[in-house]
Amino acid sequence: MKNVATLADVSFKTVSRVVNGEPGVSRQLEERVTAAIAELGYQPDHGARNLRRTTPQSATVGVIHANISNPFMAAVHGAFEAVAAAHGCLILSGTSLEQAERHDELIQAFTGRRVDGLLIVPVGAPTDQPSELLEREIKRGTPVVFIDRDPGFPADVVMSDHRGGAELATQHLLDHGHHKIAFLGSREHVHSVVERRAGFEAVMRGAAANRAVADRAAVITDLRTPDDAAKAVHELMSLSPGQRPTAIFSAQNGLTLGAVRALHTLGLQHDIALVGFDHIDSADIVDPGITTVPQNAKEVGQRAGELLFSRLAGDLAGPVREIVPVTLVRRGSGEIPAPT
Repeated sequence: MKNVATLADVSFKTVSRVVNGEPGVSRQLEERVTAAIAELGYQPDHGARNLRRTTPQSATVGVIHANISNPFMAAVHGAFEAVAAAHGCLILSGTSLEQAERHDELIQAFTGRRVDGLLIVPVGAPTDQPSELLEREIKRGTPVVFIDRDPGFPADVVMSDHRGGAELATQHLLDHGHHKIAFLGSREHVHSVVERRAGFEAVMRGAAANRAVADRAAVITDLRTPDDAAKAVHELMSLSPGQRPTAIFSAQNGLTLGAVRALHTLGLQHDIALVGFDHIDSADIVDPGITTVPQNAKEVGQRAGELLFSRLAGDLAGPVREIVPVTLVRRGSGEIPAPT
């Protein structure tokens, strides 16, 4: 506030009145203060009114999820929270719901309360430039660690091996004789979805190059809910026997649930092979069990926490990119052989 007062050439009290919406300030002075605030990127410290710090840090970090209702993100948050608790740190968290405006609102709200660092699931495509608000915080030196998705610029990021996991799943289906495989994906602009589709298509291209009969794939994306996936499966299964897929790779846990529901409704759960990316709670209580490529949410959250707190402790090394490996868990659905 002192810097704002100096730039606007007004008193500290005038700045305080403008920031707190108090009367007694002329319109001309208010405009000068507002312009100085915008130029300096000043944000009110909401915690300063009630908190007298005994250490240089407030021991608070902000976590911005894309969708906390997703079981994977909830598990990541739990693992990160354990790391934060070990450091005596409190967490502010919010969900962007994949909306850029909401994403920036949360950044502004958290930094306005002077969090010491940020853990963020990016929104948008990796090719998108960071928002002005996020870029400003990074330039200010606020430690930021991205999780689950590549932000598209050099930064600290911890995420699963999305491409490698998709390659594992696709190759597994090929190894069981399938060459007509459907891909079910969600938002096309999301980095993790892009990587999973790329892994699927790379394996399918390689298999086609080594076969007398080219492997065929049906790629369906922009599926948002389990119901969307169920509808897509119903449409695929309505194709003629020579055209419909004999196997499905579902690239997101919610979509896997929809695919399983559709196959059971159609009575095809023992005929159409299925592998899902990421863990779902019902994987081992249906018949057949659902073969999955689960992400290691605990490790993702723990590594992200350790990286963020190393930055808060003063680690100034270059950007770190940690890829957490995944494995395939056989339960039955992915081992259904292709029809002879």
